[in-house]
Amino acid sequence: MRSVEDLVRAEAAGRRLKYVYFWGHEPRRDGRVGASCLSQWWPAEFTVDGLVFPTAEHFMMHRKALLFGDGETAARILRARHPNEAKNLGREVRGYDEEVWAANRFDVVVAGNLAKFGQQALLGRYLLGTSDRVLVEASPLDRIWGIGLTADDERAARPGTWLGANLLGFVLMAVREQLAGGSLIGGREKRAITIVDYDPAWPARFRAERDRIRDALGDKAVRIDHVGSTAVPGLAAKPIVDIQVSVADANREDTYLPQLEAAGYHLRVRQPDHRMVRTEQLDVHVHICPTGGAWERDHLLFGDWLRATPADRVAYEQLKRELATREWFDMNEYAEAKGDLIDQILGRARQWAARTGWSVDRPR
Repeated sequence: MRSVEDLVRAEAAGRRLKYVYFWGHEPRRDGRVGASCLSQWWPAEFTVDGLVFPTAEHFMMHRKALLFGDGETAARILRARHPNEAKNLGREVRGYDEEVWAANRFDVVVAGNLAKFGQQALLGRYLLGTSDRVLVEASPLDRIWGIGLTADDERAARPGTWLGANLLGFVLMAVREQLAGGSLIGGREKRAITIVDYDPAWPARFRAERDRIRDALGDKAVRIDHVGSTAVPGLAAKPIVDIQVSVADANREDTYLPQLEAAGYHLRVRQPDHRMVRTEQLDVHVHICPTGGAWERDHLLFGDWLRATPADRVAYEQLKRELATREWFDMNEYAEAKGDLIDQILGRARQWAARTGWSVDRPR
């Protein structure tokens, strides 16, 4: 859907729409990624054609200046220290033509956000996790890129009563679909979420797959770990064994992917610093990540903390069982629904790690 009219027609046809509202670019107090990352002003460096842009707003205004041949202002925009400064410089572009800009602005902002969310792995995962929700810039000040209303205005829940075109929301939904097509090999999948009691056979399955991976990769696999819920004794889980393989550079697929495919694994996810392959039966997921990185550390820490902390283990299981009773658009939507509790648990785990001197290399 690319317009307010498309949303109105979908509602009239009986489709139940769900929304994610955003406005402002301030991070959450606990530092977690939330809806504010969807803002054009969110600080997230990315590179396009050898140029580094501090925010998507910088990219938008830079491309606006180039569109009208104003290279001098484009250079000043690159040097702007704040997105508001970049925005104000964009208003000074010489030779500006409203009709020309209106015809090009959507594609310009799509290109910038593809780079932003494609190069920033955490942001990309957040955007993909919004699944089929309608993204809405609930700005009461903007009737072009936003809806001209705040999120708590009762009219914000009905597209037919919006005061603005929500162009940024539609841009981000277009970016989301392109990222899903590029990062989810084979596209989105709607699969039933089934949670079962802990199975003592899961560690043995991990060991068998670990040997299979080691045979395929040799010393290219710096370490191979059992991660996720099936690695936590007593914790109910989806009957899918998650394995984490640490390599020197996860983005260098040529160093490991052909070998894993020859061993019978199939590529499913391609993201910056993360790939996921899986068995044909879909009962084993193998995550490839860089050694020494945040992905490796957080997954190992999360498992160690749950094994040591019954209260969080029980809370996590209860949430998973409750979420499994709902219908989900795809697996990403289910994973995103667990995000808040996972972030809370990880926060406690990181404090514990700092107190105890926990490290990735501790015995397991």
